[in-house]
Amino acid sequence: MGTADGRSSRGLALVIESKSAGMTGGLGGTGADQPGFVHSALLYRSQQEYLDSVFRFVVDGLARDEAVLVAVPGAKLDLLHDALHALVGGFPAELKIADIAEVGRNPSRFMSMEGSFADEHPDQRVRIVSQLAWPGRTDDELVACTEHEALVNKALEGYPATGLCLYDAGRLHDDVLADARATHPLLWRCGALHPSAEYAPGDVLERCNRPLPAKPGAVRYVVRKSADLRPARSFAVNYADWVGMSQDGIEDLQLIATELATNSLMYTDGACLLAFWRQGEHLVCEARDTGRLDDPVAGRLDPGPSGPASRGLFLVNAISDLVRTHTTSTGTTIQAYLRLDPSPGPKG
Repeated sequence: MGTADGRSSRGLALVIESKSAGMTGGLGGTGADQPGFVHSALLYRSQQEYLDSVFRFVVDGLARDEAVLVAVPGAKLDLLHDALHALVGGFPAELKIADIAEVGRNPSRFMSMEGSFADEHPDQRVRIVSQLAWPGRTDDELVACTEHEALVNKALEGYPATGLCLYDAGRLHDDVLADARATHPLLWRCGALHPSAEYAPGDVLERCNRPLPAKPGAVRYVVRKSADLRPARSFAVNYADWVGMSQDGIEDLQLIATELATNSLMYTDGACLLAFWRQGEHLVCEARDTGRLDDPVAGRLDPGPSGPASRGLFLVNAISDLVRTHTTSTGTTIQAYLRLDPSPGPKG
């Protein structure tokens, strides 16, 4: 494969390397020679450190004929795009860029993108640069980001992928940075990888499994059997229309409510209690049942046609702006957030 102007990716990488030889810091070990999934984090303290580190990581991957995915927020993406374009005037086919504020708005769906990118390159090792926990995320979103980073270690264990996760050490809270050190087995310091002495993803997952209290004032509908699904959808539509949700949003809400309730009916012995409320600029759809969600990765990777058990949750993650889950031996609560479009206030 090559660039739009016909250069091979290896040739392009060598050009970049020769032009960036004066950049500070060394590559050290990137983990690319290790088998399976290599999960690392960089807690950067300046924009220059950010650009230099990502640039070298990408260049080294291209030089090894690895496919590279860069998923960072739009402003950072523009900086990286301009830096690469200024050097080579084009991009190799092996390099894919994405605005993580769009593709990873719901942190629970980013694992699917990572797995799919690796699957798209079955004969290559891949590299993934991501900044899932960017400054400005809400507390609930940051919990979901941390949960993702803890789960991805085992979920992608067999994938030939090298990950670089970026954290703004100057703008993120100390708790978020501590969780980064606890969820990544490898940390970047001085241009090289070092084992994280604080690595404890199991402990982090326990902390992320936070209770989700019932919302006072929410409207509720009980789904006891499959015949209740249609009236439950109508109930959801009426509420969404009342709070001013767009038609596209209403269609998404119908699908989310149906999938969550259907999942409860299939895998628990009791009813599903659906609840709906407006929270800021989002409409929340909540499902409570008496089952336990034993697989925390369910719905985060594309199950394919042979995996109906988690396809419903996969669709919920794909549509929602945020999904939070709490599960115990006595029940599970799932909350899916959908952004409301700007519109007049509630009708009536």
